[in-house]
Amino acid sequence: MRHIKWVLLRLKSYWHFILLSLLGSVLEASGTAGISLLIKSLVDKVFLLKEEEELLRIVITLLGFVLLAQFGKFLGAFFSNLYTELEMKRTRGEAFEKLLKADYSAFLGTPPGDFASRVISDMSLYRNLIGSYSIKLLKEPVVVIFLFGVLIYRDWLLTLSLFLLLPLLVFAVKYFGKKRGKYIKRAQESYAEVTERLFSSFSGFESIRSFMVQSMFEKVFKDLNRALFKSSLRSEVYFSLNSVFNFTFGYLVVALVILYGGYRIAEGGLTAGDFLSYLTALLFLQNPLMETQKGFMELRSNLPVVERVMGITSLKEEKDGTKSLDTFRKYIRVESLRVLVNGHELLKGVSLELSKGEKLGIMGSTGSGKSTLLRALVGLVSYEGNISIDDLELSEIRREDLRRCFLFLSQEPFIFPGTVRENLLAVEGKEEDLWRALKLAGCDFVTDLDQPINPKSLSGGEKQRLAIARVFLKSPDLLLLDEATSALDAKREQEVLNNLFSNFQDKTFVLVAHRFTNLLRCDRVIVMKDGYVVYEGKPKDAIEFFLQSP
Repeated sequence: MRHIKWVLLRLKSYWHFILLSLLGSVLEASGTAGISLLIKSLVDKVFLLKEEEELLRIVITLLGFVLLAQFGKFLGAFFSNLYTELEMKRTRGEAFEKLLKADYSAFLGTPPGDFASRVISDMSLYRNLIGSYSIKLLKEPVVVIFLFGVLIYRDWLLTLSLFLLLPLLVFAVKYFGKKRGKYIKRAQESYAEVTERLFSSFSGFESIRSFMVQSMFEKVFKDLNRALFKSSLRSEVYFSLNSVFNFTFGYLVVALVILYGGYRIAEGGLTAGDFLSYLTALLFLQNPLMETQKGFMELRSNLPVVERVMGITSLKEEKDGTKSLDTFRKYIRVESLRVLVNGHELLKGVSLELSKGEKLGIMGSTGSGKSTLLRALVGLVSYEGNISIDDLELSEIRREDLRRCFLFLSQEPFIFPGTVRENLLAVEGKEEDLWRALKLAGCDFVTDLDQPINPKSLSGGEKQRLAIARVFLKSPDLLLLDEATSALDAKREQEVLNNLFSNFQDKTFVLVAHRFTNLLRCDRVIVMKDGYVVYEGKPKDAIEFFLQSP
């Protein structure tokens, strides 16, 4: 019920389009019901009594009802599709915006393939839910009601007796909908796993081939693909069984009506026109009745998709502070800093102080907490303890101000398909400033600012240099580099670091590095291990401690 309420609340803003769609359904139903009523006059007056003067009137009236029904059908379809596409545009936009603004913790432990599956596959199913299936429930019941009116008008006793068969339809909706919903949910979960496996395989195909483990990946993918196949097949089997039930049930009803009508005509209690009018209305009724039942079943079976769409549109946004930070003036003080992610304590009471203009180096083994510390300093992860910037607590500072002053650059640069100019992420910038930044970052592979960039065709070093060019354009107060030059050769790395340190002499640096030559540029170096700061001192002393520590 919660899922249906969520969908109805979202569709509430399109009420005027929904009303126009309903109007179209009423016109279509009126035309269809009119055709079935007209059958009596056609049979009794023209076919049996040979009243030729009635023929033209009946044919013109028949065409009028047909045009009315088709106009109503178009009107209903147009406005139904209009509100569906508007809702999809809105939902996709909200989902993407939520992903961009979501708290960093939402991405920890969640495979990218899962988000991709929700945005691509789940959105497609959600569109079917509010479009195809909901339209059936909006339109077809109106036609059913009008045609039931014709049936009651022609023979109320027979029509009421047909209601005794409704429990069978209710049972079919409940049974087939529940079964199909179960396997749709499994299929979506399997689809997400297959998507994630594809992404990881494509990004690591060099390692897969180098280590000759294609067979292992083929086996894993084959198992996932088999699970997706089974879930999808079972979902479609129950859908097909429901269709078979609908048609069998429909024609069973028609057969019983023919038997009853033939008996009534034979005994003189019913005219041929009355019976054919009733039978026509019943035949017209079969398709909208089945579509209504199918719509209920699809609605029920696709509710798990709504849960997944709700999940992505309700992602918790990153908390924003209220206090302004114009610039970093004095110091950053970290006290008893703890970071807990998915039950794992990554930082365990880290304390340190960093003065403005100081160059701080960080070293430590993989998993020691270096990257987590940098992410905490730019407000990307939630923490316990205190991080003071001058006299302000980091969590209380507006994120826009914080990231204008602080810049974090990881060893995995974000480069996207587009031009060089777009990848520099410069909202405003003079041509000479852009070229200067590219030169200082060593981007000699760039020949034109509007040169298209394909991330797959760039080397790791080229990606890192292009990302570093952004730093020269932004010129932050505090620059946090997390192995940001790790993919560069030694000579090029020293050139780029020389440019960074010489151009930002008065800026504050936090440099995570494994190469000792880079750490020697710093004023002070801390050594981290298992989430603790285990040493702090001059670069040479810290390097010696690190080499001697177990």
